[in-house]
Amino acid sequence: MIVTAEAVKDLVVRYIHLFSSVLWWGIMFFLFTIIFPANKDGRYSLLFPRVQKFMKFIATVAMASGISLLLINTRVTTERLLGTSWGFIMLAGGMLSAVVYLYIMLPKNDKISLPSTSALLTPISRPTNRPIFPIVGGSQSRLTSKRMRSRLLFIFLTITVGLMIYASHGFL
Repeated sequence: MIVTAEAVKDLVVRYIHLFSSVLWWGIMFFLFTIIFPANKDGRYSLLFPRVQKFMKFIATVAMASGISLLLINTRVTTERLLGTSWGFIMLAGGMLSAVVYLYIMLPKNDKISLPSTSALLTPISRPTNRPIFPIVGGSQSRLTSKRMRSRLLFIFLTITVGLMIYASHGFL
């Protein structure tokens, strides 16, 4: 068996992509299950920006290695990518991960952002004359929608990891 430089390059890129993708998913899992719920009193407010910065770096590595893996793989053709169930799964996973990647890389403003620790720490005061269930557009609904968006992004990334593992193991 002859090992070529192209085979080694393909294997290295595959493992970089695998480990960075799983690490990206793991960081998001850590943020949404550990940091956000535990940070009600602000203890981890310094940790959040560092973890988020590292997540952006790992997400960039995962996306770049995925794109380069697609380009260096000689078995990937346009016909195979667009005409088979394997190709459909690869495209669907790539699109979902691209949505999550673009969302976390966009500049943060009030409308587009992951829930930060400051948003989780801000108490929501409700005057007595306001209803218990706020009208859409109130501060409570904005906080809820940010949490819902972050959960949706995590679900997208989980589906992506599942699709890519399914497609890479040749079940199709």
